[in-house]
Amino acid sequence: MEKIIRLGIIGQSERPWDPLPENVWQIAYRVGYLAAKKKWIVFSGGRDGVMEAASKGAKDAGGITVGIMPSLDKNEANKYIDIPITTGCGIGMRSELMIQTVDCVIMIGGKNGTLKELSAAYLNKKPIVILNGSGGFADKIKRILFEGKYLDSRKNTEILFADTPEQAIDLISHLV
Repeated sequence: MEKIIRLGIIGQSERPWDPLPENVWQIAYRVGYLAAKKKWIVFSGGRDGVMEAASKGAKDAGGITVGIMPSLDKNEANKYIDIPITTGCGIGMRSELMIQTVDCVIMIGGKNGTLKELSAAYLNKKPIVILNGSGGFADKIKRILFEGKYLDSRKNTEILFADTPEQAIDLISHLV
């Protein structure tokens, strides 16, 4: 039996005053699509932005999507989420729950909430791949890494970088 991988995709949400750039949307879509083609389950925060793009990609490839929602309202999930898990915990705790649930993480772009998820993944020793060129903290984090690989001197898990969605999926498949 093929191992089922639960991939967490983290990245920025979208607001009317701060739309997701088209290239970031395409990257997230492609990651979701490729993950689903490998029969991986795509987990996200279930809402808009990177989460919606990755979920759409996964659905277009026939995959399964899970959204870990911050509220108790399953209707907040984007239309590509198969399984909305309502938590009522708010954004911060929802993020922690998602990281605890997944086997590995791919980071695409991101703002402060994504940075929190990256830190949680690191503290929990989850394999992490960050997509270069996707903006936000994904493009900034490399400059502050300890020894170019770790968030701090504990060296919990090496953070890897990919230049394409294909490379990100390939790296993750070798880590889990």
